[in-house]
Amino acid sequence: MMYNVRDRIQRRHFAYEKPSAIFIIFTWLTIIQGMLIAIAGLATGSKNPLGFMIAGFGLVLIVCQYASTYRRNLHCMCVATLQLLLLSLICGFLLLKGGCAAVFPFVISLVTAAFNTIWAVSLVEQRSIVPDNLESEQISLIEIFMAILIAALILGPASAFYR
Repeated sequence: MMYNVRDRIQRRHFAYEKPSAIFIIFTWLTIIQGMLIAIAGLATGSKNPLGFMIAGFGLVLIVCQYASTYRRNLHCMCVATLQLLLLSLICGFLLLKGGCAAVFPFVISLVTAAFNTIWAVSLVEQRSIVPDNLESEQISLIEIFMAILIAALILGPASAFYR
């Protein structure tokens, strides 16, 4: 496939937009929220079969939010945004019933869902400029380390509640 000179210059000087600092903060708050959901699900999993579904919801939220922010995966972004909207809906109902503890999850879920939508539009625009993905498909060592650390942070407290 031959590219003209303009395409080569455009590809050479093009750089994908990086996520903003506030978006990264809300991404990590969402990951922590997913960890707490997974801990709660695993802690009640032995007594209630619904607990393992809740734990799976939290784990999928962690993986999809990470992949959508750092790996620029649009499919994971759709899943994470839908999960966050469902979570904000549940927390909104809890707020209406008088549960003041649901304020922080409600705000985190709603703001991160809005950031995900803005980030998805930005990614679609970036991919329309340069359609092929210039990002590496390999998993880095720090990502493997962070996955092990997050698994330990989930399983440690969950095993204490399980006993």
